[in-house]
Amino acid sequence: MAPLEFYRAIWLKKTDARRYALLRIAFASVILIHIVHLWPYRITLLCSDGIIDPQAASSSGPGLYLSIFALLNSPLAVTIVFLVATLATLLLAWGKLARPMLGILFWLLLSIMQRAPVSASGWDFILINLALILLFSPLGEKWNPRNLLLRRGCGPELQLVPRYGLVLIQLQVFIIYWQTVILRLDNYYWQTGDFMTYFMLSHHSRFPGEWVINWQGLLDMLTYLTLMVELAIPVLLWIPKTRKAGLCLGVAFHLGIAIFGVNLAIFSLVMVITFLAFINPWCPRRSQGMEENPEFQASCS
Repeated sequence: MAPLEFYRAIWLKKTDARRYALLRIAFASVILIHIVHLWPYRITLLCSDGIIDPQAASSSGPGLYLSIFALLNSPLAVTIVFLVATLATLLLAWGKLARPMLGILFWLLLSIMQRAPVSASGWDFILINLALILLFSPLGEKWNPRNLLLRRGCGPELQLVPRYGLVLIQLQVFIIYWQTVILRLDNYYWQTGDFMTYFMLSHHSRFPGEWVINWQGLLDMLTYLTLMVELAIPVLLWIPKTRKAGLCLGVAFHLGIAIFGVNLAIFSLVMVITFLAFINPWCPRRSQGMEENPEFQASCS
């Protein structure tokens, strides 16, 4: 295969625009949950007289300081920014002015991370990467929750678009899982298998207690099993024949994290929505005469 053909096959192969629409709606929903999660802390973290000194925040990282909270830093202004962002998530989910709304949310995520870097969690970095990828990807704006998820009203004509945005998110999933495992290989508690035991005894656990000591052997096995699962999930998702197994394993894995870990539900939800980049719920289903279109059938593979 010639290099140009290989490039086109990987990045520019056509896919159903509804896949992007589903991912857009899921992303907007998670951002809305993220905003609700931050709402009680917005004044403390983002105002000029909050717990984080503005000058310390602006000099804490490399690059340009682009936080909107450098200008809008009063309690009223921060509240208005959050309300505008909430409206942007709703419009993004509905496909109205989707790209400008996505730009607003990207700026919000960047602003929060720059103004309050100590508050940033793992899902903050994942969300801002997803926002950047989607900002330059097709968004399936004609599809909204009503005609896509509820199947009400007259849906728009089916459309094929390049899949490069989905591929970028798939690669992001690989990087997240495999980099996590690589970083843990040099950690003493992961090497010895003690991580899960210490985690369950810590304040991060939802069910800490003396019961952990009696199950240490099982928890040591779960420590090593966690590493294997994190290596396996992106591989299983990438291969079409094992994709369902990857989805089941990934959802079960992150459900367990959300159940047993405190304040990790949003992280689990963010990771689960990235799995949407691997699936096409509308194939091999046939609809609206598209079964006669060989390009549409090729997009299902």
